[in-house]
Amino acid sequence: MEIKKELEKAIKFQQNGKLDEAKNIYQKILEKDSSIAEIHHNLGVLLKAQNKLEEAEASIAKAISLKPNFFLSHYHMGNTKYKLRKYDESEFSYKKAINLKSDFIEAYINLSRAQKELGKLGDSEESARIALKINPNFPDSNMQLSSILFERGRLSDDLKNQNIDKLIEAKENILKTIIQKPYDSLAFLNHGVILQELGDLNMAKESFEKSLDLDSNSELIKYNLDILLKQIELLKKIGIDIHKKISNLRFEKKFNKIPFISHRKPNRELIDLLYKIKSTELNKTKGGPLFGNGKTSDYQLFDNDNLILKNLKEDLIKMIKNEIKSDVFIIDSFFNILGSGGGSVPHHHLNSFDNTFNLSKQKFSFTYYLSVGDQNCKDPGIFKLYEPNEEILPSEGMIMIIPSSRKHSAVYEGKTDRIMIGLNFYIF
Repeated sequence: MEIKKELEKAIKFQQNGKLDEAKNIYQKILEKDSSIAEIHHNLGVLLKAQNKLEEAEASIAKAISLKPNFFLSHYHMGNTKYKLRKYDESEFSYKKAINLKSDFIEAYINLSRAQKELGKLGDSEESARIALKINPNFPDSNMQLSSILFERGRLSDDLKNQNIDKLIEAKENILKTIIQKPYDSLAFLNHGVILQELGDLNMAKESFEKSLDLDSNSELIKYNLDILLKQIELLKKIGIDIHKKISNLRFEKKFNKIPFISHRKPNRELIDLLYKIKSTELNKTKGGPLFGNGKTSDYQLFDNDNLILKNLKEDLIKMIKNEIKSDVFIIDSFFNILGSGGGSVPHHHLNSFDNTFNLSKQKFSFTYYLSVGDQNCKDPGIFKLYEPNEEILPSEGMIMIIPSSRKHSAVYEGKTDRIMIGLNFYIF
Protein backbone atom coordinates (compact mmCIF):
# COMPACT_ATOMS: atom_id res chain seq x y z
CA MET A 1 0.00 0.00 0.00
CA GLU A 2 1.33 3.43 -0.99
CA ILE A 3 0.04 5.56 1.86
CA LYS A 4 0.34 8.92 0.10
CA LYS A 5 -1.84 7.85 -2.85
CA GLU A 6 -4.38 6.16 -0.60
CA LEU A 7 -4.57 9.27 1.56
CA GLU A 8 -5.19 11.47 -1.48
CA LYS A 9 -7.95 9.10 -2.60
CA ALA A 10 -9.56 9.14 0.85
CA ILE A 11 -9.46 12.95 1.02
CA LYS A 12 -11.22 13.20 -2.36
CA PHE A 13 -13.88 10.75 -1.19
CA GLN A 14 -14.37 12.81 1.97
CA GLN A 15 -14.60 16.09 0.06
CA ASN A 16 -17.22 14.56 -2.24
CA GLY A 17 -19.31 13.28 0.64
CA LYS A 18 -18.43 9.62 0.16
CA LEU A 19 -17.68 9.20 3.83
CA ASP A 20 -17.86 5.42 4.15
CA GLU A 21 -15.38 4.95 1.30
CA ALA A 22 -13.00 7.47 2.87
CA LYS A 23 -13.41 5.89 6.29
CA ASN A 24 -12.48 2.45 4.99
CA ILE A 25 -9.26 3.80 3.49
CA TYR A 26 -8.30 5.69 6.67
CA GLN A 27 -8.84 2.58 8.75
CA LYS A 28 -6.76 0.44 6.40
CA ILE A 29 -3.91 2.97 6.53
CA LEU A 30 -4.03 3.00 10.33
CA GLU A 31 -3.79 -0.79 10.38
CA LYS A 32 -0.48 -0.41 8.59
CA ASP A 33 0.76 2.68 10.43
CA SER A 34 -1.09 4.21 13.38
CA SER A 35 1.43 7.00 13.94
CA ILE A 36 0.18 9.44 11.26
CA ALA A 37 -1.58 12.35 12.96
CA GLU A 38 -3.28 13.54 9.76
CA ILE A 39 -5.11 10.22 9.34
CA HIS A 40 -6.48 10.32 12.89
CA HIS A 41 -7.47 13.96 12.40
CA ASN A 42 -9.27 13.35 9.08
CA LEU A 43 -11.00 10.28 10.46
CA GLY A 44 -12.16 12.26 13.50
CA VAL A 45 -13.60 15.04 11.33
CA LEU A 46 -15.35 12.40 9.21
CA LEU A 47 -16.80 10.65 12.27
CA LYS A 48 -18.07 13.98 13.59
CA ALA A 49 -19.84 14.54 10.26
CA GLN A 50 -21.48 11.15 10.76
CA ASN A 51 -22.51 12.24 14.27
CA LYS A 52 -20.40 9.48 15.83
CA LEU A 53 -19.19 11.96 18.38
CA GLU A 54 -17.49 9.74 20.96
CA GLU A 55 -15.50 7.99 18.21
CA ALA A 56 -14.64 11.37 16.67
CA GLU A 57 -13.46 12.64 20.04
CA ALA A 58 -11.14 9.64 20.45
CA SER A 59 -9.69 9.99 16.94
CA ILE A 60 -9.00 13.70 17.26
CA ALA A 61 -7.49 13.17 20.71
CA LYS A 62 -5.10 10.66 19.15
CA ALA A 63 -4.18 13.19 16.43
CA ILE A 64 -3.45 15.81 19.09
CA SER A 65 -1.27 13.39 21.05
CA LEU A 66 0.78 12.78 17.90
CA LYS A 67 0.86 16.41 16.72
CA PRO A 68 -0.01 18.69 19.67
CA ASN A 69 0.61 21.97 17.83
CA PHE A 70 -1.79 21.38 14.92
CA PHE A 71 -4.39 24.12 15.47
CA LEU A 72 -7.09 22.48 13.32
CA SER A 73 -7.21 19.39 15.52
CA HIS A 74 -7.85 21.53 18.58
CA TYR A 75 -10.52 23.45 16.68
CA HIS A 76 -12.32 20.29 15.58
CA MET A 77 -11.98 18.88 19.08
CA GLY A 78 -13.76 22.01 20.27
CA ASN A 79 -16.54 21.46 17.72
CA THR A 80 -16.91 17.83 18.74
CA LYS A 81 -17.05 18.59 22.45
CA TYR A 82 -19.54 21.38 21.77
CA LYS A 83 -21.86 18.90 20.06
CA LEU A 84 -21.38 16.58 23.04
CA ARG A 85 -22.44 19.50 25.27
CA LYS A 86 -19.07 19.48 27.02
CA TYR A 87 -18.97 23.24 26.81
CA ASP A 88 -16.18 23.83 29.30
CA GLU A 89 -13.89 21.39 27.47
CA SER A 90 -14.99 22.90 24.18
CA GLU A 91 -13.98 26.36 25.42
CA PHE A 92 -10.54 25.01 26.38
CA SER A 93 -10.02 23.47 22.92
CA TYR A 94 -10.98 26.64 21.07
CA LYS A 95 -8.61 28.68 23.23
CA LYS A 96 -5.83 26.21 22.44
CA ALA A 97 -6.51 26.58 18.71
CA ILE A 98 -6.42 30.37 19.06
CA ASN A 99 -3.13 30.22 20.97
CA LEU A 100 -1.67 28.37 17.99
CA LYS A 101 -3.31 30.64 15.37
CA SER A 102 -4.15 34.07 16.74
CA ASP A 103 -6.30 35.20 13.77
CA PHE A 104 -8.43 32.04 13.66
CA ILE A 105 -11.80 33.75 13.18
CA GLU A 106 -13.92 30.57 13.16
CA ALA A 107 -12.38 29.52 16.47
CA TYR A 108 -13.26 32.89 18.04
CA ILE A 109 -16.86 32.61 16.79
CA ASN A 110 -17.28 29.10 18.14
CA LEU A 111 -15.52 30.06 21.37
CA SER A 112 -18.14 32.77 21.78
CA ARG A 113 -20.89 30.18 21.28
CA ALA A 114 -19.38 27.85 23.91
CA GLN A 115 -18.98 30.71 26.37
CA LYS A 116 -22.59 31.70 25.79
CA GLU A 117 -23.69 28.16 26.70
CA LEU A 118 -21.57 28.39 29.86
CA GLY A 119 -23.28 31.63 30.83
CA LYS A 120 -20.08 33.64 30.37
CA LEU A 121 -21.89 36.35 28.45
CA GLY A 122 -19.23 39.02 28.89
CA ASP A 123 -16.49 36.69 27.66
CA SER A 124 -18.74 35.57 24.82
CA GLU A 125 -19.29 39.15 23.68
CA GLU A 126 -15.54 39.85 23.84
CA SER A 127 -14.74 36.78 21.71
CA ALA A 128 -17.37 37.77 19.14
CA ARG A 129 -15.98 41.31 18.97
CA ILE A 130 -12.46 39.96 18.36
CA ALA A 131 -13.81 37.83 15.51
CA LEU A 132 -15.49 40.88 14.01
CA LYS A 133 -12.29 42.90 14.35
CA ILE A 134 -10.35 40.18 12.48
CA ASN A 135 -12.79 40.42 9.58
CA PRO A 136 -15.70 42.91 9.73
CA ASN A 137 -17.13 41.45 6.52
CA PHE A 138 -17.36 37.86 7.75
CA PRO A 139 -21.13 37.23 8.07
CA ASP A 140 -20.92 34.76 10.94
CA SER A 141 -19.02 37.34 13.01
CA ASN A 142 -21.90 39.81 12.80
CA MET A 143 -24.41 37.02 13.38
CA GLN A 144 -22.69 35.79 16.54
CA LEU A 145 -22.14 39.26 17.98
CA SER A 146 -25.80 40.05 17.31
CA SER A 147 -26.82 36.83 19.08
CA ILE A 148 -24.84 37.56 22.22
CA LEU A 149 -25.85 41.23 22.29
CA PHE A 150 -29.48 40.14 22.12
CA GLU A 151 -28.87 37.73 25.01
CA ARG A 152 -27.27 40.49 27.08
CA GLY A 153 -29.86 43.09 26.13
CA ARG A 154 -33.09 41.12 26.42
CA LEU A 155 -35.36 41.49 29.43
CA SER A 156 -33.78 39.70 32.36
CA ASP A 157 -35.53 37.05 34.41
CA ASP A 158 -36.23 39.58 37.18
CA LEU A 159 -38.18 41.65 34.61
CA LYS A 160 -36.25 44.77 35.65
CA ASN A 161 -33.33 45.07 33.29
CA GLN A 162 -33.48 45.46 29.53
CA ASN A 163 -30.47 46.99 27.79
CA ILE A 164 -31.90 48.86 24.82
CA ASP A 165 -28.46 49.94 23.60
CA LYS A 166 -27.32 46.33 23.25
CA LEU A 167 -30.57 45.39 21.52
CA ILE A 168 -30.16 48.22 19.02
CA GLU A 169 -26.55 47.20 18.36
CA ALA A 170 -27.76 43.61 17.96
CA LYS A 171 -30.26 44.81 15.34
CA GLU A 172 -27.54 46.75 13.49
CA ASN A 173 -25.24 43.73 13.38
CA ILE A 174 -27.90 41.31 12.17
CA LEU A 175 -28.82 43.79 9.42
CA LYS A 176 -25.19 43.67 8.29
CA THR A 177 -25.48 39.87 8.15
CA ILE A 178 -28.64 40.18 6.05
CA ILE A 179 -26.83 42.47 3.61
CA GLN A 180 -23.97 39.95 3.41
CA LYS A 181 -26.25 36.89 3.26
CA PRO A 182 -29.61 38.02 1.85
CA TYR A 183 -30.87 34.45 1.51
CA ASP A 184 -30.08 33.33 5.05
CA SER A 185 -33.39 32.46 6.73
CA LEU A 186 -31.77 32.35 10.18
CA ALA A 187 -30.58 35.95 9.85
CA PHE A 188 -34.14 37.14 9.14
CA LEU A 189 -35.46 34.99 12.00
CA ASN A 190 -32.97 36.54 14.42
CA HIS A 191 -33.82 40.00 13.11
CA GLY A 192 -37.48 39.31 13.84
CA VAL A 193 -36.74 38.06 17.35
CA ILE A 194 -34.77 41.25 18.14
CA LEU A 195 -37.57 43.46 16.78
CA GLN A 196 -40.10 41.48 18.82
CA GLU A 197 -38.04 42.09 21.96
CA LEU A 198 -38.00 45.81 21.14
CA GLY A 199 -41.80 45.79 20.76
CA ASP A 200 -41.80 46.47 17.00
CA LEU A 201 -44.23 43.65 16.21
CA ASN A 202 -45.24 44.66 12.68
CA MET A 203 -41.63 44.79 11.49
CA ALA A 204 -40.90 41.54 13.34
CA LYS A 205 -43.78 39.96 11.41
CA GLU A 206 -42.21 41.03 8.10
CA SER A 207 -38.87 39.47 9.09
CA PHE A 208 -40.45 36.20 10.22
CA GLU A 209 -42.43 35.98 6.98
CA LYS A 210 -39.28 36.61 4.93
CA SER A 211 -37.48 33.94 6.93
CA LEU A 212 -40.33 31.50 6.26
CA ASP A 213 -40.23 32.31 2.53
CA LEU A 214 -36.57 31.25 2.53
CA ASP A 215 -37.17 28.10 4.60
CA SER A 216 -40.81 27.06 4.34
CA ASN A 217 -40.27 23.78 6.22
CA SER A 218 -38.81 25.27 9.39
CA GLU A 219 -40.94 24.45 12.43
CA LEU A 220 -38.96 26.97 14.49
CA ILE A 221 -39.84 29.85 12.16
CA LYS A 222 -43.50 28.77 12.02
CA TYR A 223 -43.62 28.61 15.81
CA ASN A 224 -42.13 32.09 16.26
CA LEU A 225 -44.46 33.58 13.67
CA ASP A 226 -47.48 31.88 15.24
CA ILE A 227 -46.72 33.31 18.69
CA LEU A 228 -46.16 36.77 17.19
CA LEU A 229 -49.46 36.66 15.29
CA LYS A 230 -51.24 35.69 18.50
CA GLN A 231 -49.64 38.64 20.28
CA ILE A 232 -50.81 41.01 17.55
CA GLU A 233 -54.31 39.48 17.66
CA LEU A 234 -54.44 39.87 21.45
CA LEU A 235 -53.50 43.55 21.29
CA LYS A 236 -56.28 44.17 18.74
CA LYS A 237 -58.82 42.41 20.96
CA ILE A 238 -57.80 44.37 24.04
CA GLY A 239 -57.65 47.65 22.12
CA ILE A 240 -53.97 48.47 22.55
CA ASP A 241 -52.37 50.65 19.87
CA ILE A 242 -49.48 48.52 18.63
CA HIS A 243 -47.46 51.62 17.77
CA LYS A 244 -48.11 53.77 20.86
CA LYS A 245 -48.09 50.74 23.21
CA ILE A 246 -50.85 52.24 25.35
CA SER A 247 -54.42 51.24 26.19
CA ASN A 248 -57.47 53.09 27.46
CA LEU A 249 -58.75 49.88 29.05
CA ARG A 250 -59.08 49.95 32.84
CA PHE A 251 -58.52 46.43 34.03
CA GLU A 252 -60.06 45.51 37.39
CA LYS A 253 -61.23 41.90 37.03
CA LYS A 254 -59.48 39.28 39.13
CA PHE A 255 -59.90 35.87 40.71
CA ASN A 256 -61.42 35.89 44.19
CA LYS A 257 -58.69 33.61 45.50
CA ILE A 258 -55.15 32.91 44.27
CA PRO A 259 -54.15 30.20 43.67
CA PHE A 260 -57.53 29.46 42.16
CA ILE A 261 -58.20 25.71 42.48
CA SER A 262 -60.87 23.61 40.83
CA HIS A 263 -61.24 20.00 39.59
CA ARG A 264 -62.10 18.23 36.36
CA LYS A 265 -62.13 14.47 36.08
CA PRO A 266 -59.25 13.32 33.81
CA ASN A 267 -60.09 11.63 30.55
CA ARG A 268 -58.18 8.42 29.77
CA GLU A 269 -58.46 9.14 26.05
CA LEU A 270 -56.81 12.50 26.61
CA ILE A 271 -53.91 10.92 28.49
CA ASP A 272 -53.41 8.32 25.74
CA LEU A 273 -53.49 11.09 23.13
CA LEU A 274 -50.70 13.07 24.81
CA TYR A 275 -48.34 10.11 24.55
CA LYS A 276 -48.91 10.07 20.79
CA ILE A 277 -48.29 13.78 20.18
CA LYS A 278 -44.79 14.86 19.14
CA SER A 279 -42.71 15.82 22.15
CA THR A 280 -39.14 16.65 23.19
CA GLU A 281 -37.08 14.97 25.91
CA LEU A 282 -36.60 17.38 28.80
CA ASN A 283 -32.83 16.89 28.79
CA LYS A 284 -32.78 18.12 25.19
CA THR A 285 -34.60 21.37 25.86
CA LYS A 286 -32.52 24.54 26.00
CA GLY A 287 -33.05 27.73 27.90
CA GLY A 288 -36.31 26.74 29.60
CA PRO A 289 -37.09 25.86 33.22
CA LEU A 290 -37.58 22.11 32.73
CA PHE A 291 -34.92 19.53 33.53
CA GLY A 292 -34.30 15.83 34.04
CA ASN A 293 -36.34 12.82 33.00
CA GLY A 294 -39.50 13.42 30.99
CA LYS A 295 -40.91 15.00 27.87
CA THR A 296 -42.66 18.18 26.86
CA SER A 297 -44.61 19.40 23.85
CA ASP A 298 -44.27 22.63 21.93
CA TYR A 299 -46.44 25.56 23.03
CA GLN A 300 -49.18 25.02 20.48
CA LEU A 301 -51.04 22.06 21.98
CA PHE A 302 -54.49 23.63 21.61
CA ASP A 303 -53.81 24.46 17.96
CA ASN A 304 -54.18 20.74 17.32
CA ASP A 305 -57.34 19.83 15.37
CA ASN A 306 -58.04 16.77 17.54
CA LEU A 307 -61.64 16.78 18.84
CA ILE A 308 -60.57 15.74 22.36
CA LEU A 309 -58.28 18.77 22.64
CA LYS A 310 -60.87 21.09 21.10
CA ASN A 311 -63.47 20.00 23.66
CA LEU A 312 -60.96 20.39 26.50
CA LYS A 313 -60.06 23.91 25.34
CA GLU A 314 -63.74 24.91 25.22
CA ASP A 315 -64.36 23.47 28.71
CA LEU A 316 -61.41 25.26 30.23
CA ILE A 317 -62.28 28.63 28.67
CA LYS A 318 -65.88 28.23 29.85
CA MET A 319 -64.68 27.44 33.38
CA ILE A 320 -62.48 30.56 33.51
CA LYS A 321 -65.20 32.79 32.07
CA ASN A 322 -67.75 31.53 34.58
CA GLU A 323 -65.38 32.19 37.45
CA ILE A 324 -64.17 35.68 36.55
CA LYS A 325 -66.78 36.92 34.06
CA SER A 326 -64.08 37.89 31.60
CA ASP A 327 -63.01 37.26 28.04
CA VAL A 328 -60.11 34.79 27.75
CA PHE A 329 -57.26 34.68 25.24
CA ILE A 330 -54.96 31.65 25.31
CA ILE A 331 -51.48 32.62 24.11
CA ASP A 332 -49.82 29.20 24.44
CA SER A 333 -50.53 25.66 25.63
CA PHE A 334 -48.42 22.56 26.25
CA PHE A 335 -48.09 19.32 28.18
CA ASN A 336 -45.37 17.92 30.42
CA ILE A 337 -44.86 14.27 31.29
CA LEU A 338 -42.40 13.91 34.16
CA GLY A 339 -40.56 10.71 35.02
CA SER A 340 -38.43 10.14 38.10
CA GLY A 341 -35.94 12.98 38.38
CA GLY A 342 -37.92 15.41 36.24
CA GLY A 343 -39.00 18.86 37.29
CA SER A 344 -38.66 22.60 36.88
CA VAL A 345 -36.52 25.29 38.47
CA PRO A 346 -38.20 28.41 39.93
CA HIS A 347 -39.64 30.39 37.03
CA HIS A 348 -42.49 32.64 35.94
CA HIS A 349 -44.31 33.00 32.61
CA LEU A 350 -43.92 36.70 31.86
CA ASN A 351 -41.84 38.01 28.98
CA SER A 352 -40.81 41.23 27.26
CA PHE A 353 -44.14 41.39 25.37
CA ASP A 354 -46.03 41.53 28.67
CA ASN A 355 -43.64 44.14 29.98
CA THR A 356 -43.67 46.32 26.85
CA PHE A 357 -47.47 46.41 26.56
CA ASN A 358 -48.16 46.47 30.32
CA LEU A 359 -50.05 43.15 30.35
CA SER A 360 -48.45 41.52 33.39
CA LYS A 361 -51.51 41.87 35.62
CA GLN A 362 -53.78 40.39 32.97
CA LYS A 363 -51.76 37.23 32.38
CA PHE A 364 -52.33 33.97 34.24
CA SER A 365 -50.85 30.48 34.17
CA PHE A 366 -53.00 27.37 34.32
CA THR A 367 -52.07 23.79 35.28
CA TYR A 368 -54.31 20.73 34.90
CA TYR A 369 -53.07 17.52 36.53
CA LEU A 370 -54.21 14.48 34.56
CA SER A 371 -52.10 12.16 36.71
CA VAL A 372 -50.06 12.99 39.80
CA GLY A 373 -48.06 9.78 39.43
CA ASP A 374 -46.48 8.12 42.46
CA GLN A 375 -46.56 10.44 45.48
CA ASN A 376 -45.11 7.89 47.90
CA CYS A 377 -41.58 9.22 47.54
CA LYS A 378 -39.23 11.95 48.80
CA ASP A 379 -40.17 14.45 46.06
CA PRO A 380 -43.80 13.78 45.08
CA GLY A 381 -44.10 16.79 42.78
CA ILE A 382 -45.12 19.43 45.31
CA PHE A 383 -46.04 22.66 43.52
CA LYS A 384 -43.93 25.33 45.23
CA LEU A 385 -44.91 28.98 45.00
CA TYR A 386 -42.63 31.87 45.95
CA GLU A 387 -43.09 35.37 47.38
CA PRO A 388 -45.02 34.46 49.43
CA ASN A 389 -43.92 30.86 49.83
CA GLU A 390 -46.63 28.24 49.58
CA GLU A 391 -46.66 24.50 48.87
CA ILE A 392 -49.46 22.51 47.26
CA LEU A 393 -49.50 18.75 46.71
CA PRO A 394 -51.54 18.24 43.52
CA SER A 395 -54.37 15.73 43.36
CA GLU A 396 -55.59 13.94 40.27
CA GLY A 397 -57.86 16.18 38.23
CA MET A 398 -56.77 19.34 40.07
CA ILE A 399 -56.85 22.60 38.13
CA MET A 400 -54.76 25.45 39.46
CA ILE A 401 -54.45 29.05 38.24
CA ILE A 402 -51.83 31.54 39.40
CA PRO A 403 -50.66 34.95 38.14
CA SER A 404 -48.00 34.43 35.48
CA SER A 405 -45.74 36.75 37.47
CA ARG A 406 -45.63 34.29 40.39
CA LYS A 407 -42.50 32.12 40.47
CA HIS A 408 -43.07 28.41 40.95
CA SER A 409 -41.24 25.07 40.70
CA ALA A 410 -41.68 21.34 41.20
CA VAL A 411 -39.46 18.26 41.52
CA TYR A 412 -40.76 14.73 41.01
CA GLU A 413 -39.13 11.39 41.85
CA GLY A 414 -42.06 8.97 41.65
CA LYS A 415 -41.95 5.65 39.79
CA THR A 416 -44.86 6.35 37.42
CA ASP A 417 -45.43 9.28 35.06
CA ARG A 418 -46.78 12.58 36.29
CA ILE A 419 -48.87 14.17 33.53
CA MET A 420 -50.09 17.75 33.28
CA ILE A 421 -51.37 20.25 30.76
CA GLY A 422 -50.35 23.87 31.06
CA LEU A 423 -51.42 27.06 29.37
CA ASN A 424 -50.90 30.78 29.68
CA PHE A 425 -53.81 33.12 29.07
CA TYR A 426 -54.91 36.73 29.31
CA ILE A 427 -58.21 38.00 30.68
CA PHE A 428 -59.76 41.26 29.53
